[in-house]
Amino acid sequence: MDTNYFEFRGVSPEFYDDYQIPIFIRSRIPKTASILDFGCGFGQLLNALRNDGYKSVAGVDITPAAVSHCQSIGIQIFDSLDAVISDGTKFDWIVMSHVLEHIDKDAIILLLNRIRTELLRPDGKFMIMVPNAMSNTDCYWRYEDWTHTLLFTPGSLLYVLRAAGFTSIHFIDPDCTEGSCWYNLIAKKMGLTLYRANRAFWNRITASSYHKPSPQIFSFELKAVASSPLLQD
Repeated sequence: MDTNYFEFRGVSPEFYDDYQIPIFIRSRIPKTASILDFGCGFGQLLNALRNDGYKSVAGVDITPAAVSHCQSIGIQIFDSLDAVISDGTKFDWIVMSHVLEHIDKDAIILLLNRIRTELLRPDGKFMIMVPNAMSNTDCYWRYEDWTHTLLFTPGSLLYVLRAAGFTSIHFIDPDCTEGSCWYNLIAKKMGLTLYRANRAFWNRITASSYHKPSPQIFSFELKAVASSPLLQD
């Protein structure tokens, strides 16, 4: 990623002044966990977690402006994967939000494998979020951000996580309804039912299809939790 990434994208620390911890993170990661935000940017998630009572948080980012800002607000920050590995700390949870799509395709599985084996505790969990090529915005996010190398579908995200050695993978909040009030939840569920029916209809008309073993998720963001739990004797 370009070292001027945030400048060129028009993003500054002030962009995240109103940042709130996503409910799917708050509801899953306990406050006692040690957390690494891989590709933490300006530390908005880590700062919010810290303010909410999480005690052990750290980040890694390769962009100098992001590293400098995190240092200025007292967040433990590393400037590379190797720097985290050299520190020797392993984490209960590693969060990677909208980072993997910036990585060269040939390097993705190796990176995920190194995260699993060198940064994650044996019973740790890896939470990943990426843009979804199956969403209504489909290829827009592939080209909106110049530094994106690819997008993911549910099937391709499963593939790279499995290839990296994760054996337990679960998509979370696939309809983006966690935390919705009852009437919004009903409206979203009804709308998604119609949306899926429309997709199925036009797939039939155009003789198109989806890969049957892969989940059909249509939200902008794919969210998954992966682990490789130890086998029990």
